[in-house]
Amino acid sequence: MILRTLSLLRSLQGASHTAQEAQATVQQACDYRWLRGELHHGAITEPSTALADGTPGVTITLAYPATRARLAGGRWPETPEERERCFVEGAHACRAAGAPAYRTLESLSRGLAEGAASVLTDAARLQYLLQQRALRLAWRRPEALPPALARRLDSGEPAADGVFLLALSVPARREEVVLNGAWLDRTLDRYRRILPRPAGR
Repeated sequence: MILRTLSLLRSLQGASHTAQEAQATVQQACDYRWLRGELHHGAITEPSTALADGTPGVTITLAYPATRARLAGGRWPETPEERERCFVEGAHACRAAGAPAYRTLESLSRGLAEGAASVLTDAARLQYLLQQRALRLAWRRPEALPPALARRLDSGEPAADGVFLLALSVPARREEVVLNGAWLDRTLDRYRRILPRPAGR
């Protein structure tokens, strides 16, 4: 099953792609699916922003308790003052917030079960966000949280070490935002299709 999934992904991507590249694609798809599943916990924190290419957008922020396990995933400074000056961007931001890391080749079997084409689509959606530098994780003290985010924190987790804020910038207007995964899919797909293709494709 694993070898069939790898073979199918590589055939869809192109024969030049290696097994490692196919695994990276699955990881990107997993990261995106985690992100879309978390979106309903978010709140709009910047109703007017811009993506890397200048496209107008909004910033949706997700809040997570900075548990010892999450802090152990990176080299965060010891003092609050130093932590607040640090941030993580891109796919690493999702991982630091709690997205499951790619663990074993067994995960690839899901690509075949769910359809390798859907894996490539979800990976492309994450790649768009990475290209637009649309993901950033920062650490904040709990008392500095906006009320909308404070209400969304899971009280079942300890937050003594502060809070991680995962900011997602999306090309949309404030009145268009719907905090669910289906809306995120539609929005990203609309803008991905109008981007110029890289040379050679």
